[in-house]
Amino acid sequence: MIQDYQDPLKIYQEKFKEIYAAIKNRDRGCLYAAIHYLDPENSEDICHYFGIDKNSTLNNDFKFCKSFLFSPIKDLSIFQISLLEGIAKMIEQAERQAVEFANFFAPVKDNTEILTGIILVAFILTALYILIQKAEQRRQLNQRQNIRQPQEQGRYRYLEQAQPRVNGLSRKPSVLCLVVPSYQFSGLNPGLQIPSSRVKELISSASYFLCDASVQGIDQKVNLNFSGSSINFSSEEYAYIQLIIPEGEDMIRQETKYSLKKKLPDGDAKINKIARLINLDGLENFISA
Repeated sequence: MIQDYQDPLKIYQEKFKEIYAAIKNRDRGCLYAAIHYLDPENSEDICHYFGIDKNSTLNNDFKFCKSFLFSPIKDLSIFQISLLEGIAKMIEQAERQAVEFANFFAPVKDNTEILTGIILVAFILTALYILIQKAEQRRQLNQRQNIRQPQEQGRYRYLEQAQPRVNGLSRKPSVLCLVVPSYQFSGLNPGLQIPSSRVKELISSASYFLCDASVQGIDQKVNLNFSGSSINFSSEEYAYIQLIIPEGEDMIRQETKYSLKKKLPDGDAKINKIARLINLDGLENFISA
């Protein structure tokens, strides 16, 4: 039995260096590639669940990873369900250990800190997805057995909001505004209907977002400097899109991209406006992703 023992630290070191070598020369999709390297079978599901774009730039990948690296992981919006609080504590402990490992074993090259953070988060998300799936399976089993999970009083309101309405009244629409790299808008035009899966892709790529109940409400809050020139669909410069989401009222005033996608109803959304931005002035009322 002793001969079969493998030092976890050594395994992590080897895997870290392998992934680093595989992604160090990429300029896009580093986090996506790292997750695919760790779990090829489930990587598509993992990236879809967390909204990871395979064409994301290195800086955008790292911006996504910051919430996992520089905030107590138990405080992230994904853990606002009591069922996952135990998972959060386990992941937070693993995160502290992994940071120490990464600092010790990271190769000393350009972009080392960014790539180290991306690889670290790839480890976290791969393990986290498995734990979340197991927790969801347990929740569904308990639900089928009519066993209600004990809830902390402070979580009750959240869970009530998450329950589907049963009174037969349809939800009101919402207006979703996103500031996204221009290349994400290829093939999109005002008046076009796009599926919810495409909306999720846009949300994942957004650096700023705002959701309100009406176009009038948006107009009162949004004071951006739009350009009359056409959007360069091969550019990474920021552009603006405004979407009408039928029955999307649960998305209003959401503060994270994860919660936006969670509340996004199935069905098509209508593109109300697309515009090129002169600059990023006027984003005071937007939420920075």
